[in-house]
Amino acid sequence: MYEFVKRLLPSSALKRYESILRYIVALPYYGNTFQCNICLFSMSRFVNLKNGDQLCPRCGSLGRTRRLWSIIQDDIQNKTILHFSPPKCLRSKILSIPGLNYTTSDYSDEFQADKQLNIESIQEKDNSFDIIICYHILEHVTDDLPAMRELWRILKPGGLCYIQTPFKSGSIYENAAITRPEDRLIHFGQKDHVRIYSISGLVHRLRSVGFDIQSKNFEVEKDNLYGFKSEETVIIAQKNGIRR
Repeated sequence: MYEFVKRLLPSSALKRYESILRYIVALPYYGNTFQCNICLFSMSRFVNLKNGDQLCPRCGSLGRTRRLWSIIQDDIQNKTILHFSPPKCLRSKILSIPGLNYTTSDYSDEFQADKQLNIESIQEKDNSFDIIICYHILEHVTDDLPAMRELWRILKPGGLCYIQTPFKSGSIYENAAITRPEDRLIHFGQKDHVRIYSISGLVHRLRSVGFDIQSKNFEVEKDNLYGFKSEETVIIAQKNGIRR
């Protein structure tokens, strides 16, 4: 039903009536087997997407977004947060928490956000944020080292940056000569991606600009109540010491 509604209605109508449509789409999924930890909808099953991910029929959250929320929810109280390209469901969840200073940014104007910051040259003061959420951003950035230096600069000492990208084994794969969207799809898996990181390669680059790194690797629990992604890695980069 979810895919049928997407095919049936233009994107403008989907955005305008999203909350109503999601309520209707979610009706057949009601149950007590699984739960979305963002909107707290209880369901018999998630929506299984073609790429293997599981989508909440009520709020539209993906497994990686629900995992992210499970990681950060206890660490964001009374914090100053910058969130790049925030999914609507998570943006709404964070905005509902009192006492936060929460700023959102989306450079490509695809997500609802407060600002349009260029991550390679962020127009924010040094030491401004306790937490930065940079999920599935760096694989879109042409010059990622300047972006990483900017993330380090605007974090407060001891601040944390939560980072995730698609990963591959081996080393980072990038080629500046690959510029056509159709070629990037073939080489990097998406038309607007410019590289595929390896975990070790991304960690090395982040450390090179001054970050201390914790790499958290997850496997799905047996019952997978919240529909998390089967295997995923989250990089937590902390600002300690001096930028290199």
